[in-house]
Amino acid sequence: MEFILEYLPLIIEGFIVTVEVTFFGVVMGLILGTLLAIGDLYGGKIISTLIKIYVEFFRGSSIVVQLFIFYYTIPSMLNTTIDSFIVGLIVFGLNSAAYQKGYIKGAMEAVYEDQMTAALSLGLTKAQAIMYVILPQALRIVIPAWSNEFTSLAKSTAALLVIGERELASAGKTIAAQTWRVLETYTFIAIIYLAWISIVTKILDIIYEKVKIPGIEITT
Repeated sequence: MEFILEYLPLIIEGFIVTVEVTFFGVVMGLILGTLLAIGDLYGGKIISTLIKIYVEFFRGSSIVVQLFIFYYTIPSMLNTTIDSFIVGLIVFGLNSAAYQKGYIKGAMEAVYEDQMTAALSLGLTKAQAIMYVILPQALRIVIPAWSNEFTSLAKSTAALLVIGERELASAGKTIAAQTWRVLETYTFIAIIYLAWISIVTKILDIIYEKVKIPGIEITT
């Protein structure tokens, strides 16, 4: 495995891209997914229908297709170009939001009825109840779903290869092609994926155990 040292800068570069796209996707997905969940629950029929169309597209189509659309089709229609890294951030954020919307909506529904009644009886408005009572509890409940979403998104970053962005899997492909050490290369890449995904998911598990609400869970 000594040859890996020669290509370590390439691996580190790819790993950084993978980490950046994954974390940006999860964070953007959380913010947008929360807004989508609120809109679906309280936005009325038209807004709810538009959100469902959005969710069905990003959940129902391959992320490879989504990358092609945002990197090739849309720029071609607008007669412009977009950096592949920026496209990766946008697509993974939008894709994650579609999934996280479902998780967050389920968590909000799990605490909604009793907590909303209690909050309104204390004089809070509906908006204040959602912001200060419902959401803080829902976001604690949804942590296990974040763990699943993070794992899925981290592995899906390999799809960035189709738009020429060099992430971790792409770096492995380049090394394997140049050295013909396919088994060793991809074994090393797999170990990196396994290590960092395991560390982050373990951290999320620890956080969840500290903040979870006994008796209130959602299926992930």
